[in-house]
Parts: sequence; structure tokens; C-alpha cells
Amino acid sequence: MNNVIKVGLYIRVSTEEQAKHGYSIDSQRSRLMEYSNDHKYKIVDYYIDEGKSARSKLSNRKELSRLLEDVKTNKIDRIIIWRLDRWFRNVADYYRIQDVLDKYHVDWECTDEEYNTSTSNGRLYLNIKLSIAQNESDQTSDRIKFNFDRMVKNKHPIFGTKSLPIGYMVIGEKAKKQIVKNPDEENITNDIFKIFRETSSIRKTLLKINEKYNQEYQYQRIKKVLSNPIFYGCYRDIEDFCEPYISKDEFNKNQEIIKSKNVKWSDKHYDYIFSGLVFCYKCGCRMAGNSSRRYSTSRTMYVNYRCNKNGLHKLCENRNGVNERLLEQWLVDNFLVKMQNYITSLENTQSDSQLDNVEYKINKVKTKIDRLNEVYINGNMNKEKYENQIFNYKSELKDLETNLDKKPIDLKKYDSILKNANCMDIYQKLDNVHKRAFWSEYINKIEQDGDGGFNIFFK
Repeated sequence: MNNVIKVGLYIRVSTEEQAKHGYSIDSQRSRLMEYSNDHKYKIVDYYIDEGKSARSKLSNRKELSRLLEDVKTNKIDRIIIWRLDRWFRNVADYYRIQDVLDKYHVDWECTDEEYNTSTSNGRLYLNIKLSIAQNESDQTSDRIKFNFDRMVKNKHPIFGTKSLPIGYMVIGEKAKKQIVKNPDEENITNDIFKIFRETSSIRKTLLKINEKYNQEYQYQRIKKVLSNPIFYGCYRDIEDFCEPYISKDEFNKNQEIIKSKNVKWSDKHYDYIFSGLVFCYKCGCRMAGNSSRRYSTSRTMYVNYRCNKNGLHKLCENRNGVNERLLEQWLVDNFLVKMQNYITSLENTQSDSQLDNVEYKINKVKTKIDRLNEVYINGNMNKEKYENQIFNYKSELKDLETNLDKKPIDLKKYDSILKNANCMDIYQKLDNVHKRAFWSEYINKIEQDGDGGFNIFFK
């Protein structure tokens, strides 16, 4: 049984090949199984990339990726394929994968073609075969691109409904195909443009759409809808390609709004004072900073921290944001008092008497272990009882030594702040970067307490 070769059967078929040549999955599977049984191979698994062209990116051939993972974990000794073109039609991709196979000493065989990579002539023949296959594939790709360009110019879709954005569908067959509005998604698509028209905000559009239609769309999906020319009937610069949802003028106006908001955010970088320090009191998630300007009244920056789980996905009940200005004022007013209370509690827990008590307990447990060993060696205790007790004693000893090894917190940095009566006045003169550095030096995290105040967790 130790000499049995474990094989993985790799099958690939593109949609076009299956339709044109009949290279079905079932026919390949049957041939590979027959070949493996004839050679007394042990089949470990089947790896089937359906609807994947040989020109597909390696990352898109999921089963090939799974096959390589099994190669790396030594589950497979050999890979069986039907023909070389099922494997690759690209010389560079082939050698990239071959390097992995060589590293883990895994080889491959074709059931209906013969290759010998152990000789220079065999490797030359393989390179020539792959180069020819790649050239054929390139020519096919060029023909397909030419065909697609011709179809687009004649306003025929080159894809199916799955490739279309929300609101559209493909009907008809072959040359009679056309893109039409999807009646099941027409209302929600119209509402996306209507709400954005009213709010000029992608985020508000997202929240209202998700709430109204009980959806879980992401921000980027709504943005892509608003930015896709197909919604005014244009595809690949061919106008009147399909029935529009909005006019070209409205589409261009939407792009100006989106672009202006992007400029507004990137034009002025804002340094959040409490970045990484504010946590949601409901779900414990770190809260993200969010800033905006209200140009209609002033150029004031409004900064808040909010729980992302509520803002985008409604997975948290906490709808209360934390206003940066109010949080900063609360800390300035309460920080020194909270710090003094923290130091007092630390001094109580880090007293010499308590550390001495831990050392006393450690010595006591060690004495028990010595006595237990002596009893067991003298034959006055059976092995099972001994192992149970020694395990408990060693676990207790480990916990005590961990507590003893904990480095006492240095209180000097806190004392220096408390002794400086003007520290908060100095703080007010700092820029945001140095303010953040100040809080990060002493605070591990800040949480809302649900009543308008905050809980501080010092370092």
C-alpha cells in the first residue's frame, strides 16, 4: 500500500469549448477515472474548473488553486489531465505552476498525449507545443474581440444578465439579444437616482435604499450605479445602446457631485485626535472617524466617531456618534481626576505585601509538589492519582508565576502629569498630531457609558 500513487484529477472546460467541441466534464471525468484505474492509482479528489478559459487568470481558476494547496500539503503524488490544453495554453503560466510542482516533487501525466520532461528534447517539444497552443489561443482571442466590437457597434449585448448592473436584464437569443429594464429591479433603480438627486449623498442614498427595500448593499455598489454610463443608455461610447434610466445631462451632473465630494475629502487631510482610541460601548468595535464641512454657513469642520457596524450594516444598535470636540472637552475636564483614581488603585494592587504574598504561595505549591513526588516515588500513590494532582499543582504554579512576572506599571509618567498644574493649558496649544500622541501615551481606549459620559481605560 505504501507504493500506491495518490492522484488528483484536474478537469477544465470553457463554456465555448463545451458547446462547440463537446469537451464535457463528464467525458473528461470518465476518461481520467478509467486511466487511473488502469494504472492502479488512488484517486484523492477531482478538481473541476467549469466555464474557465485556459487564458483565465490563475487566481480565477479556483479549483486549480485548491489543487496546488493539496500539492503543498503532500496529499497528491501526481496530477492526471486529459490533454495539455486542459492544463495550460500559456508558457509563462505553465512554468510558474511547474516550479511549485518541482518544489514538492509532484509530476503530471496526460491520458491522451505523451510528454517526457526528463530530457532536453522532451522539454523542447513541450515548449513548442505550449507556444503553438498559446498562439492559437491569442488568435482566438483576437477573433473574439473583433466579434465583440462588431456586436457592440450593432447594439447587441456581449454578456448575460449576471454581468449587468442592477436594473437591467438580457432577453432574446443570439443575434436577437437586447438589454431591457428589469421589471423586478426597476423601482429600486429609479429610487437610487431619485434619492441621490434629492440628497447629493451616496451614503444617505445607501442608507435609505437599504432601509426601504430591506437590502444590504455596500457603499461601492451604489457609487458604481451612479457612475455607470449604461444608465443613460451608453456602453463602450455607443449611445442609445439600451433604454436609459436618466438623461446624459443628469449623469454628468451626478459625476460632478461625486467628484466634488472626493476633492473635498482629499483636498484637506484631517488628523483625528482620538484615532484608534474610541470604542463602541454596545458591540466593542473600534469607532471610525468621520468629518464634514458645512460651506453654506461656515468652513467649520465637524468631526464625529461612529460605529461602522451600525453606519453601514445595521449590525449594532448604537446609533450615537461621539463628537470629537465634546469628547476632548470632557477629557480636559476629567482626565486628571480619573488618572489620580487609577494611580490609587494601582498602588493598592502593586503593594510589596501583595507581591510577598504571591511569592509565599509559590513556595507553598513547590513544597506540595516535592512532597507529592516523594510519595509517588515511595510507591504510596498510584500513577493516575499522581498525574491528576501533579497537573493541578503545576497549573496553579504557572498562574502564580505569571502574576509574579508581570512587570509593575511605572507610575512616574502619571506622576509627572499630575504634578504639572499647567499641563492641560499646554495641551490646548498642541496641534492634532501631538494631541493624539499625548492621549495615546496614557490611554488604551475610551468608551461611551451610554449616559453622555465616557469610561477611560489607562495603559
